[in-house]
Amino acid sequence: MPAYFQIPNCSSVNFVVSQRADGDFNSDVVDAVALDSRRRAFIDLPWTQLREIHGIDAHWVDRAGECDGELGDIVGTAQNHAVLGIWVGDCAPVILIGERSIVGVHAGWRGLRDGVLDAAVSLMTQNGDQVIQGFVGPHIHQCCYQFGEHDLQTMVDRFGLTARGVDQMGCDALNVAACIRQFFATRNIPLFETEECTGCLSDKYFSHRVRGERERHIVGVWRTS
Repeated sequence: MPAYFQIPNCSSVNFVVSQRADGDFNSDVVDAVALDSRRRAFIDLPWTQLREIHGIDAHWVDRAGECDGELGDIVGTAQNHAVLGIWVGDCAPVILIGERSIVGVHAGWRGLRDGVLDAAVSLMTQNGDQVIQGFVGPHIHQCCYQFGEHDLQTMVDRFGLTARGVDQMGCDALNVAACIRQFFATRNIPLFETEECTGCLSDKYFSHRVRGERERHIVGVWRTS
């Protein structure tokens, strides 16, 4: 069963996080009719779910359901009752909450390296709002994310030593959660984290990195006012 919740001081913003039993939300392999049916079983409103490509391309939704299926990794809206869907296996689903708008971000390590969070903040700013709260859903944590030294050093250069973690075997790992925290902390933006690891929780979430699964879960977010 999916988890529905709100976060403190943001009662107009609603979240739903799917689990393994809710099925696959990988838009690269699930046909559009089945995908829409699964999404609307959670919340029967128009959804926008991009075809994510680990980049920093952004879309702004002016009408609920607009841009569904477009290529990109950042999507925002100021429309009430327009659901933004971020589908992930191990990458981090990050949500920026503004006074009037929301922006959803697919934040894998390549996106973080290339400035996907900066681009998401810029999208909200360009549309007349500012970030007041952040949210990050289930994603792979350092315990399960052994990482090559060259790419790890690149992340350390960008986010500082906080990016370097240690996995369950004592090997060097990427600490994605710490990178995201660092981004929000330097901007004095509060961040709510679910703190769940997709690698560890095999009964709840899919993981490409740990289990080689091609299925994906989804995080949906929408405003009611």
